[in-house]
Amino acid sequence: MDRAWDELATAEGIARRATWDTTGKILGDDAAVVPDPGAPLTICADALVEGIHFDLRYWTPTQIGAKAVTVNISDLAAMAAQPLWVLSTIAAPKHFDVDRLLEGIEAGAARYGARLIGGDLTRAETVVISVTAIGSQLLPPLRRSGALPDDTVFVTGPLGLASVALERLSGAMIVDERTRLALLDPSARLNEGFAASRAGASAAIDISDGFALDLHRLANASGVGFEISHLPVAEGATRRDALGGGEDYELLFTAPDPSRVAEEFAKLGIKPPLMVGTVLADPEQRTLEGEPLDPIGYRH
Repeated sequence: MDRAWDELATAEGIARRATWDTTGKILGDDAAVVPDPGAPLTICADALVEGIHFDLRYWTPTQIGAKAVTVNISDLAAMAAQPLWVLSTIAAPKHFDVDRLLEGIEAGAARYGARLIGGDLTRAETVVISVTAIGSQLLPPLRRSGALPDDTVFVTGPLGLASVALERLSGAMIVDERTRLALLDPSARLNEGFAASRAGASAAIDISDGFALDLHRLANASGVGFEISHLPVAEGATRRDALGGGEDYELLFTAPDPSRVAEEFAKLGIKPPLMVGTVLADPEQRTLEGEPLDPIGYRH
């Protein structure tokens, strides 16, 4: 039973059961792109569960609501989609402050230019919040399956600080503000997704479950290997945090032309991404600094 759950409880597990458009117009990666009379719509959904994704000892309802939106917007960012609307289904005990949760959802949506347009509310023993985000796919969508040999591997920022925050907060330790916000208030890399698409990026994924695990997911979808020469570890984090801690919400993407990537990021006035490695043709070759890299990371 545990093995069956492990195989199903992933985005890939659900995607295998989805009904795809035979025209090829519906794509399933971090989000699904569906046809529309105007621009295609990109739709994604994620749930946060008390005791799994957050702890009410150090999360406020407002923070939970805002992050529930951000993790969905991050999936839109990984597809280079423009956020438009969010819907939310909330299950919570009677004593839980749902109004503050909704304030967080509304503020989180507004942060990325989107609006809360509906949802549902029901009673439950623990707090569960599910958000669906809908965006407009004006740019070519980035998929996990497009990476090609000799592409450069990029990451939009250093990794591991959210993992440090989780360990310290769960242990009731003192945490500085920068570290605390890395976990409680991350930023979806929306403009970075736009810049990557405009730069001709071949594949992308957001780093939610850990660099190593999400890199393997991209490589599996593309049927390629990789050689990572540099792991971007955030100040205050360890290599272990950066490799498998998760919750970073940076974008990991591949592109054939690093100079074009630099140009497109500069046009939007955002920091250039970090070049960390190269895509290889052999899917069996997956290394970090010359050593085999296992797909370690957070599995729900």
